[in-house]
Amino acid sequence: MRIQFEIKESLANILDQLTHSDFWATEIKEDESGKKIIKIKDLAYNLEAVAEVGDNEIFIRTALSKYTYRICQVGDECWCEYVGAYRGLLEQKLLPMITPKENLLECEVLESSLLGGKPKTLREYAEDNLKLKKFREQNFGTNGFSKADHPRRVYDEFIKEDFIPEDK
Repeated sequence: MRIQFEIKESLANILDQLTHSDFWATEIKEDESGKKIIKIKDLAYNLEAVAEVGDNEIFIRTALSKYTYRICQVGDECWCEYVGAYRGLLEQKLLPMITPKENLLECEVLESSLLGGKPKTLREYAEDNLKLKKFREQNFGTNGFSKADHPRRVYDEFIKEDFIPEDK
C-alpha cells in the first residue's frame, strides 16, 4: 500500500527527533556523496531503522519489515509518503513522531494489490481488507489467513472518525 499525507512536524523537527532520542541509540555517518545516514537502534528489542537525510527529504526504512516513510518539504508544507502494509502504518516502534494534519481515513490510497486500479480512501481500503479477512476465515478457517492481516488498531488516535487531533 502507498499513501501520502501532510504532517504537522517540519523536516527539521523530524531530523532533531532522529538524532536526539531517549528511546533509541543513534549512529550518524556520511556516505561517499555526503548524504547523512542515521541508524537508530532499540537495543532492548533489537530493532533498527535507517534514515537517509537529503536536502529536502528524509527517507526512513525499517529494518525488519522494510516499510518506508519518505518525509519531504513541499513549499511550507511537510508531507509523508508511506509504503508498506496497512497494519504497519505509523505502528513502527522506531519512528519519530509523525502527526497527520487531517484524518487519515480520508486520504487516498495511491497503490495497493487490493485496489484493482480503482481509487479508494484508506477507510474504503480498510473495509475491503476486513472483508477479505472474513472471506478467508469463512472459507479456509485458520488455514489461509493470518491474525495480523487486519489489525485491531492502526494508530487509532489518528484514524478514529471522532478523533480531533490536538495542536502541538
